[in-house]
Order: sequence, then structure tokens, then C-alpha cells
Amino acid sequence: MSIVMLPRCRLLLSRCIKSESWLEASQVYFCRFRSNDSRPRPRNSYYPPQDFPGNQRGGFKHGGRSNPQHVMKQKKGHILDGFSVRDASDTLLIMEKQVHKWANLPHVHRRLESFGVPRTDVQPILSIFAREVSSGLLHNPIEQKKYHVERFILTTKELNQGLRLDQILTQLFYSWASDPKKQEVLLKSVSQNTLEQISYLYSTADISYPADMYPKARSMRRKVIMHVGPTNSGKTHMALRALAAAKTGIYSGPLRLLAHEIWDRLNKGQIVPLGMDPDADSEPDTSTNMDIIEESVSRPTVRKEGKAKYARECNLRTGEEFRIVSEYASIVSCTVEMTSLSLPVEVAVVDEIQMLADPDRGSAWTAAVLGLPAEELHLCGEEVAVPIVQALLNDTDDELFINRYERLTPLTVQDGSLEGDFSRVQKGDCLVAFSRSGIFALKRKVEEITGLRCAVAYGRLPPEIRAEQAALFNNPHSGYDVMIGSDAIGMGLNLKIKRIIFETLHKFDGTVERALSVSQIKQIAGRAGRYGLHGEPGGFVTTLHAHDLPMLHSAILCQPDPITFAGVSPTLAWAESVLQALPADASHRTLLEVAPYVSNVRPPCRAFVPSKVEERSQFIETHAKHMKLYDRLLIGGSPMNWRDPLAVEFTARICQIYNEKIRVPILHALQVGSYIEALENVEGMMSGGKSSAGAPSQGLVNLEGLHKSLVLYLWLSHRLPVAFYQSEEAYALKERTEKALDWCLRNVSTRVADRRPASFGLRIPSEAEDGVEYSRIPATRPQDESTRELGVKYAKLLNSERRSARGQR
Repeated sequence: MSIVMLPRCRLLLSRCIKSESWLEASQVYFCRFRSNDSRPRPRNSYYPPQDFPGNQRGGFKHGGRSNPQHVMKQKKGHILDGFSVRDASDTLLIMEKQVHKWANLPHVHRRLESFGVPRTDVQPILSIFAREVSSGLLHNPIEQKKYHVERFILTTKELNQGLRLDQILTQLFYSWASDPKKQEVLLKSVSQNTLEQISYLYSTADISYPADMYPKARSMRRKVIMHVGPTNSGKTHMALRALAAAKTGIYSGPLRLLAHEIWDRLNKGQIVPLGMDPDADSEPDTSTNMDIIEESVSRPTVRKEGKAKYARECNLRTGEEFRIVSEYASIVSCTVEMTSLSLPVEVAVVDEIQMLADPDRGSAWTAAVLGLPAEELHLCGEEVAVPIVQALLNDTDDELFINRYERLTPLTVQDGSLEGDFSRVQKGDCLVAFSRSGIFALKRKVEEITGLRCAVAYGRLPPEIRAEQAALFNNPHSGYDVMIGSDAIGMGLNLKIKRIIFETLHKFDGTVERALSVSQIKQIAGRAGRYGLHGEPGGFVTTLHAHDLPMLHSAILCQPDPITFAGVSPTLAWAESVLQALPADASHRTLLEVAPYVSNVRPPCRAFVPSKVEERSQFIETHAKHMKLYDRLLIGGSPMNWRDPLAVEFTARICQIYNEKIRVPILHALQVGSYIEALENVEGMMSGGKSSAGAPSQGLVNLEGLHKSLVLYLWLSHRLPVAFYQSEEAYALKERTEKALDWCLRNVSTRVADRRPASFGLRIPSEAEDGVEYSRIPATRPQDESTRELGVKYAKLLNSERRSARGQR
């Protein structure tokens, strides 16, 4: 009897405990935004799509082990972890076996309560559901079709199996409890209001046909052309030439660096449009970051020098920067999250299409595939993306053509590792590590043992500094002969690497340390032997330690598993509707969890719980709970490091100023930590002032944080320009910070006596040296300033009245 009562006792006790971190966000109540229209929304009805503001993996068997030099703290797994999956066909059986355990979990009960199910009805309805599922409900073909069980998939490649099982059981519960026939029986155990609440939320949250969210694209019969192949296969070559020849077009890429390069080359006339014969009077450009080919070195189609007859006016649009060459430019180069889905174009190019499976950013690629209103849509990326794109286009009337490419130069896995011997590092090598501290430790060892200077590239470095470090490595006269980098080298950087050396084949993913996937290893290894960058063709790859070499051999010979899902994100209109279907005291986390736990999302799509959902939600509840819905989603989805205390403090600061005064001056916002002091200290050292042995390293850490904060301010300035109005001042600070970062990197491992004052800035072209005239502010913006100033005055008055009202309560 005591065993039977244990789950129930645990549940009752949990309701008295308020310290569970994953529940903290749902314990705080806030004033939420409500639309005046509170009428129920019919299922499958869609509104003009506007993304949530700010929305922006596989493995294999091996004989290696994780690197003993890196001991990572691993977070506790999900309570449902522990079961094994042989293949997807095991899913229904696992659901049957685990459903009773799931139905008695305290957090499941709390989640249903947060979704609006009364506490008194949670246990009865879950008990009935668990009994039916465990009794074989899902073995009935009719029930399988009714509940779309094909969306409930568990695979051996699932990174968080317990979390995924939690999601699919909750999704099945809402489908089951919303079935009119089931409700006739359920009325004997739960109230009518409870069933209506469940059905209302389920129908409102439905996103089973994401293709229908893009009516402009659905009104066209698009020609979709996939260009797929490994790194260094030239897969983007023809797509970019087609873009250069188009009357109107758009390039959407994963990185600001790539978007900037396409913008720069189109405006300068360095890409020969498709249909035009290349001139014989130019050299090929071997410095490009694009995956291109050259049919003839005497008649290159991507030229080192531009020519006016090939030039196309193109504007740049990234998260933190607009560069407007002309208000009437017919081509736009942008990062994928900034892609406009409202303006029809002749040609669109979407790069790195395999990223549509990324849990954090993948929805932007899915939206581009389904929503870009382009007569001709070019999708460039890896072969693994082909099945998922085919599945996505099943709901459209588009034609699909697939062009496959082979690697242009051979890639050879060396027979032996370096055996941990750094003296075997050679000029042209690139060592790969997966932590900032690991990268600088390798830099010190290589420089001490070999005397070779090392450039570095890792994720926290600004793109401009990564490009500068790449330029130093590529220049044979710079004195930098070795590159030390993270997986950031795998995309967007042109590097003249002869050999890749993996320090480890494991990486901490924020939760646990995992083996790199086949795709990750191949993409990084493929950077060796870039076509046309070495006298002899081909590249090499090996490992620092012998125990990792068998795993590397296996990965290079193995074909990556196809992508099995594409990420989707709800729209702002969806969020507004769902908020109406939730209780009035619903938390920000509750809103974020509706899509992955309730929504009917059909394969091949999947809605994800946002990364760092606890941190995001707690921040919103603490610092932004009185903001309107758009602003809350904007701040929660902003590009900031939620694990960095100073970054969180800076964001809290701008929220405070925004709430109190609307207008957010950049220097006022930066009065956190020692950002400005750190910048001025490094600038003093750059001018010849005194510096200590560790000064560049310490300055590097502070300046990286300052740069991220400035990028966040600029990102917000393009979405809330009235509030974040000092973009020019932020750009100036950003440029100063980049010069200081560059000096720190150059001097981080040099003796104090050898440090030289910096009479120069970055070697990469500055704005004045870009060779392309542009503005950052649209011509219409100055005309709106007076109107905006008036709006700010009214907003301040309204905010004052709101604060007074809260004070009286």
C-alpha cells in the first residue's frame, strides 16, 4: 500500500516546495498584455506571420574517450531519462511503458495547472489517459491516424530523450483530451470547463500546417534548386552567379561575415553574373569565404578586382547593422533571421540549409524555405538536408531540383596522431579545441615549444576580429604560421589550412560533454586543403592524441545521418492568441512551453523549448514583467549570453532605463561592471602606457563582454529605434573596442618588453576604406524624428501614470 501511495505523496509534498529552479519562473506573476479581441480563434486559422521578436545534431560508435584534460560539470538529466531506443519503431512501446511514471511526475501536474487545468482535475484526467495509453490505445490504426502518431518519434540520436518523451506524451495528452468522443466519457470525471479549456488551448496553439503561414509564397509555383555537397565542393558558386544576374534578389546566410562578403562583392562587381562571359584580364579571388569553384584561372567568375559592368547595387541587413547603398537597391544580403518574407524577388539564395535542424536558429531556415516568395530559390548546404527539404515541400506546389557536388581536393586522414608532441606542429596547421581556455592554453604551448606564432578564432570573438586573425594566418609575411580555433572555423572564414589537428573529439554542449557528430567533424576537417589555396592539392587531418584517431577515421569514412526534423517557431500573432487561452496569471515560461508541449506540429517540423529557458524566463519575470508582449519576447530572444553575469546585468540595466525613461543612452546603459574603464586601460597601453604581464588577457575578457553589449544595443536599435536611439555612438564605441581587442590578441602571449604601441587599427577594411558608399539610416528615418519625439513624450506620460497606478495598488 505504501508503494502505491508513494507517487501521490511525492506529488502532494512537491506542491509545498517552492525552491525547484525549473519552477521558479512559473511562481512569479506578472501583468500580461491582452488584446481587446477575446473571441475564440478557430483551429487552423492563421494571421499574417510575424516571428517572435528575436527568433532568430547525430553521433557514431568509436573507440576513443573524452579528453582527460577537460573535466566538465554535467547538469542533472531529465527524470524520464534511462530508457533505451533501438530505432524509431520503439517509440510507441516506450510511451506505453513510461506513461504512468510520467503522469505522476510533479512537474507534469504543475505544467498542466499553468496551462489552465484546475488542480482538482489534473490527477483524474491524467490517470484515465495513462490507463488508456498503457492498455494499447496507440496500437489501433484508427487512433494512430486520429492522433497523428507519426509526430511522436524517439531516435537513438535524440540528445535529450527524457525531455523529448515528456514533450510527446504531453502533446498526445492534449490531442486525446480534445477529442470530442473522449470528452463524452471524460465528463464523468472532470468538469466541462476543464475540457473546454484544454480544447481551446489545443486549437489555438495549432501549427500543424506551417506552409500556410506564408500566403505570398503559396501563391507562386517556385523553382527550388538545391546545391548540396561537402565543404570545398563549390556548391554555392552557381547560386551566387544566378543572384548576380537577377533583377531582384536576396542572399540569406548564417553569419554576418558571409552576408557582408556577398554585399561587398556584388557592389564592387567581383561576381560575374550568370549569362555573362568573364573577362580574361583579371585574377581569381582566393581570399573568398564562399564555397566556389573556378572553371578557368584565366577567366575567373569570382574576380580579385571588381568591374563596373558586373556591379549590382546591394544593401546589407544583419541583426546589428544596416548598410544602405541605395533606397532603390534591388538586391539585399542579410543574415537568415533578417530575411524579408513579404517582398517577392526573382532569385533567393539560402546558405547552409542543413541548419534548419538547429534547435535555436533552425526555425529561421525553415521559414525561409517555406516562406521566401522567390521565383527561383537556391538552397546551398550538405546532402543530409535533402530528405527534410523534400518533406517540407510536400505541402507546397513547388518544383525541386537537386544538384550534387563532390569535394574539389582530396582530404586524407593521417596514419598517426601527434602523440601529444607539440614540436610536431608545422606551419599551415590548425589546432581545434572547444573552450576558450583550451584555445589559449594550446596557443601558449605551441608558441613556447615551436616558436611559431599563433592566430586564434573562437565564438566569443567579434566576427571582425575573427576575420582579422584569419587574414594574419593567411598572410605568409605576417609572422603568424599556425591557427588555433574552435568550431567557429567551420563556417564563414577563409583559411589557408594545410592540416587540421583535433585536440579532442568531444565538446560540452551546455548540459553534458558529448562526442562530436559526423557532420561536425567533417565540416571542421573539410577546412583543410581549401581549393586553390595551396601549391599542391589536398588537405590532411589528424588528432593530437592517439586515442582519438580511430574515432576520426570512423567519422571521415561514415556518411552522416539525414536530418530528421526542421525547427519551427510560432509567430507574434500566435503568441497573442495563445496568451488569451492561458490563465490570466500565466508566466513567460508557460507561454514559451506551449508550442513544444501542446501544439500539433506535424513531421518533419518540430517546436523546441528555447535554450536557457529558465534563465530567460526568470529574467523577464524580474526585469520586464510590466512590458508589453512584443517587448518581452524581444528581450527574451535577444542575442546575449544568459550565463554571463555582466551581460545579464547590462540587459537588466537597459530594461530599467527603458521602463523608466523610454530613451536609453548608450553610456548610461554601460554603467555596469568596468566596461568603459577596461577599454580606456587597454587604449592607454596601446598608446605606449605601462602594461603588466597579464593585462592583455584580462583586457580581452572585459572587451569581449563590452563588444557583446554593444552588439545587443545595436540589435535593439533596429527593432526599437526610438528607445535605442544612439546607434552611431554605439558604432563608434564598437570600432574602438575592436581595435583594442585586436591589440590584446596580438600581445596576449608576448613579453611586456616586446609590446609595441598600436599606431594602427584593424587591417581589415574600415568603413572609410570599404570602397562602397552607404548609410546606416534609411532616408525616411530623419523625416519621422519629430513624430517619434512626440510619441516618446506621450509614452513617458503613459509610463508615469502606470507607475502611479501600481503605487496606489
